[in-house]
Amino acid sequence: EQDSQEFLRYLLQGLSEDVNRIQKKPVPLIIDEKQEELKKEKDRATASWDRCLRYENSPLVDIFAGQLKSTLECCHCGYQSTTFDMFWDLSLPLPRDRLSTNLQDCIQLFMSKEELDGDEEPMCNRCKKKRPCTKKLSIQKCPEILVLHLKRFSQTRGRTKLNTHVDFPITNLKLDHLKDVMSSSYKESVPTYNLFGISNHSGTVYSGHYVAQCKHPFTHDWHEFNDSSVHFISDTSSIISADAYVLFYEQKKS
Repeated sequence: EQDSQEFLRYLLQGLSEDVNRIQKKPVPLIIDEKQEELKKEKDRATASWDRCLRYENSPLVDIFAGQLKSTLECCHCGYQSTTFDMFWDLSLPLPRDRLSTNLQDCIQLFMSKEELDGDEEPMCNRCKKKRPCTKKLSIQKCPEILVLHLKRFSQTRGRTKLNTHVDFPITNLKLDHLKDVMSSSYKESVPTYNLFGISNHSGTVYSGHYVAQCKHPFTHDWHEFNDSSVHFISDTSSIISADAYVLFYEQKKS
C-alpha cells in the first residue's frame, strides 16, 4: 500500500521541479561560517531562504513551503548553533500513552527539545569534539498552505498503526498561542489557519483505504470523496475522527 503523505511530498517536489523558475543551475555560494554567526538571526534566516530560492523557486514553493529553525545546544559548554531548512509538511508525533490528544499538543511535542547522545552526538564547534546536545525546532517562516502529517505508523516493535483520536480545529488554528513553536526571531504577525482538506486512512499498516474530505472554496460545504463516490457532509464535526492522517490548512484571509 502506498503512503499518501509520501506520495504528496513526491508530487509537490516533482511539480516544483517541473515549473522551477530557475532554468540554469547557479554557481554554488561560498559561505563564511564565522561571518554568518555575526549576523542577526533573522538576517541569517532570510539569507538561508534566499539560498534555497537560488535552486528552487516555483509557484509550489510560494504556496506550500515554510522554513524551520533547528537549534543545537551543547550540554557541556552551552554553545548554540542554528540552521534553517525549507519544509513542505510537518510530521507530527502522537503521544504513545494516550488514547486521545489534540493537534496543538502534537505540534508542541514535535517542537519540544530532543536529547542527542551516543551515536547521535553532533560535533560542537566550541569544544571541537562530539558532545551530547539538545535539539529544538521552531517555525521561522509560515507557509500559505500548512500540511500537517500525523505519524500514525510506527516502526517500534514492528510496524504498527496508532489509532489515537486527535482533536483538531476546523477553524482558527493559532500557532502563536502555542509555547515555543514560533522562532524567537519571527517578527511578523503569525497567521491563523482554517482547515480545508483531510486525507483519512482506515485499516491496518498492511491493508487500508484512503478517503478524502474537502471543503468547497466558494460554498464552504464539506464533501467526502471515496473512490468514485462523492457525499455531502451535513455534520461538519464528524470529520474529526481517528482516521485523520494528513491535514491541510490554509491561511485565513484578513
